[in-house]
Amino acid sequence: MPVEKTPTENDELKTDESKTVTISLRDLKIAWGSDDTQWKIGNPNDEKECYAEAINVTWLEVKAIYRGAKPGSKYKIGFKISLTSEPVGWDSSPVFMMAKVGESGSYIWKRLYFDINNAGKPPTDFPSNFSISVPVSAQDTTLFFGLYEIWGGRWKKGLRIHHAFVTKI
Repeated sequence: MPVEKTPTENDELKTDESKTVTISLRDLKIAWGSDDTQWKIGNPNDEKECYAEAINVTWLEVKAIYRGAKPGSKYKIGFKISLTSEPVGWDSSPVFMMAKVGESGSYIWKRLYFDINNAGKPPTDFPSNFSISVPVSAQDTTLFFGLYEIWGGRWKKGLRIHHAFVTKI
């Protein structure tokens, strides 16, 4: 499964008019992503419709890197996700969104829950309100962020990761 690649500064990232950068599925790092007993790729030949679906996981770790951040700027960051019509294990399992600026930066984080009422509905931004500021004095402005659920130990399925996004706000 081609989701282990980390983007470089020369990688072409998709940007729309609203200053949103889309980090494609192939540029995300998904723990156990190449294990087809835990994850499957839907629509692999269509980058816009491609997704990774958790089919049997106890460990969620999806990471993204963005190297285009500017000192003194603020960014909304997250993942475009959806839930299949019958997700399992996410109802009482918190997920953590964590992010930092620079390799040696300190993480900020939020404890979140997927809205099971959205199961079977179109993809949505998750979380809807997570932002990070790049200090004016930052030497390394790389944004590192990810979704994690590694402590619960429950089997889960039905989460679809479509891509990550970074929006300058």
